[in-house]
Amino acid sequence: ARTAIPQRNDGRSSGRPMSRDIRSLRSRAEEDGLRRALELVKAQGDHYKRSGLSPLSFMVGLLNVGLSGFVLGRRPEYYWLWQTVKCVALNWVSYVIKVRSHQRLYLLDLCHVLSFSYSVIGIASLAAWLLPSLNPALAPLTSSPALFRACFCLANGPLAFAVPALGNALVLHSVEHTAALFIHISPPMVTWAMRWHANEHELAFPGVLGMPTPASAVDDLTYMETVLPAVSVYVVWWILHTAWLLLHGRHHGHGSAGTKRAESCHDTVYHLTMRTTPGFAKFVGFKAEESSGLFPALKYMCSHAVACLFTVLIAPVFWRYFWAHTAFVCSLLVCSCWNGACKYYGMMTSSYERRLRALLPERREPKLERGRNGVSGSGDSSRNVGAGEGEIAPAGSGARLEKDAKRD
Repeated sequence: ARTAIPQRNDGRSSGRPMSRDIRSLRSRAEEDGLRRALELVKAQGDHYKRSGLSPLSFMVGLLNVGLSGFVLGRRPEYYWLWQTVKCVALNWVSYVIKVRSHQRLYLLDLCHVLSFSYSVIGIASLAAWLLPSLNPALAPLTSSPALFRACFCLANGPLAFAVPALGNALVLHSVEHTAALFIHISPPMVTWAMRWHANEHELAFPGVLGMPTPASAVDDLTYMETVLPAVSVYVVWWILHTAWLLLHGRHHGHGSAGTKRAESCHDTVYHLTMRTTPGFAKFVGFKAEESSGLFPALKYMCSHAVACLFTVLIAPVFWRYFWAHTAFVCSLLVCSCWNGACKYYGMMTSSYERRLRALLPERREPKLERGRNGVSGSGDSSRNVGAGEGEIAPAGSGARLEKDAKRD
C-alpha cells in the first residue's frame, strides 16, 4: 500500500515530505521513460553543438547582422567592401564544407559560380582603388558599365529568387546556413546600395565598378541593353554546364534515398534536386534506378534556363524603380528571417516532440472494446501494450536517438 502524503494541521500538504513521497510514487516505467528522454535531449543537444550552436557563434551572428545593417544604412557606398571581405571568407568556408560532405560538384552550379565571380570582381575593384596604377589593366572588371548591369540583373534575378525557392534561412549560429544565405541575398543588397547611391559611390571610388552616373545614363538605356549582358553571361554558363552534365556530371550523384546504389561519392545539384523534389523529377522523367539518364538531365537544364531567364527579364523593373527594388530586397530579408525563425522554433519545440514520439511503440495499440461508459481504449497513454515491465519503447530505440538527432 502507498504511504499517504502527510498533511499539515491546516489541511495543506507539507513541503519536504510531499516531494519525497512524489519521488517514491514514480513507477519504474516512468523512471525509465525519463532516462530515455534525457538521453534524447542530450543527443539532440550534442547534434546542435556539432552544427555550430554556441554562445560565441550566436553572438557573432548577431554582430554580423547588426554591423551589416549599420554600414548599409550609414555608409552605403562602403557596403560592397564589407561584403567583399565576407564573400571571400564564406566562399572558402563553403568550399571546405562541400569538400568534406562530398559535395564539391555543387560548386559548379550557377549560384556558386556567380558568388566566386563577385569575389574576383570585388578584390579587383579593391586593388584598383588602393593602387590606381593597376586601374588600366583591371578596367574590364572594375570599370565596365555592361558588366555592372550583368551583375545587377543576375543578382536581382536568379540569385535573389533562390532565397524563397530554396528556403534560405537566417540561422545565426550556423556557418553553413549563413554561407548558403549569403551567396543569394548579399548580391541584391550590394547592388541596391550601389544602384541607388551611385553619386556617393562615385565620390568615394571614382571610376570603380562602372556606376550608372549621371542619372540620365539610366534613362537612355533600352530594355535590351539592360538585360543583354546578364543573358549573355547566363548562356555561356548554361552551355558549359550542360555539356559537363551530359558528358560527365550525370554519371555522378548519390543514389536516391532507399536505394542501395550510389553512382559516385560526389553528389551533384542535379541529383539533389531530383531526390528532394519528386514532382519535378517526375516532370523531367527522372528515375532512381536510371539516375544517369540523358534526357532527364537535358530537360532539367532546359527548365533551369526557362526559370533563370524569366527572373533576369523582370530585373529591369528593379533597375528603374527605387521603391520596387527596395520592397523586393526587404521581402527577401523578411523571407530569410521567417525561414530562420521556423528553424529555431523547430529546434526548440517540434524536434524534441518528434524524437519523443519515436520512443513510442512503432505498432499502434489495439483498440479495446468499448466499456459500459462508451470510452474506448485505456486511460493510461504512457503504457506500452505488449511491452515488458518498465519498457516504454521497443528495444533498440535508445540506439536510434543519435541517428534521429542527426536527421533533425
